[in-house]
Amino acid sequence: MSFTGLWVVMPVPAVLAGELAPVLGPTIEAQAASSPGPKAATRWWQGGAGTVDSGDLHDLAAPFLLDDHLDELYEVWGDYEHAGPFLKSACRRGYPASGLAWALGPRRFGALPGWFGNFVLSPDEVCSALPAVEAALALDTMERTAVEVRLSRLLEEASDDDTAALLDDLVPVWRRAADTGQSLIGAQVVPG
Repeated sequence: MSFTGLWVVMPVPAVLAGELAPVLGPTIEAQAASSPGPKAATRWWQGGAGTVDSGDLHDLAAPFLLDDHLDELYEVWGDYEHAGPFLKSACRRGYPASGLAWALGPRRFGALPGWFGNFVLSPDEVCSALPAVEAALALDTMERTAVEVRLSRLLEEASDDDTAALLDDLVPVWRRAADTGQSLIGAQVVPG
């Protein structure tokens, strides 16, 4: 069965995020609070103990979490895709935000807000999280090479551009939102 996973992180006006927070926020928060998935994946995510396969991480990441809200997300993406740069990464038979989590590891990716790429942040939350986002993606040459190898293993069918977007686009998009006083919406979905 073929599918395409999509991760979009887009700056939007604070008022729009305020409208979407009560719709998307409880779903994201409930997922984070319940921390579902196989025990091995949960241990890996929380403390890095042991090993876990990528399927367990996908289960933990709940890549279909926001799929019930695709209509709202498509509307937002369509309305704001021309407003400036945003992160968009797609992968056939893979989940971009989950792949980035696997590649960066629990300490780095765990510093990002939300649940595996899903979040609705106010302008204040965007600014507060910016240092952690910058630190999570501050990779020296050897670290970057190792992360790229892990990404290519997990996201085998991602294009080079989509893989690079995961590592290169998040910080500039985040900075832009912080600098312009905008909110950020992140969503990992599997379009139908």
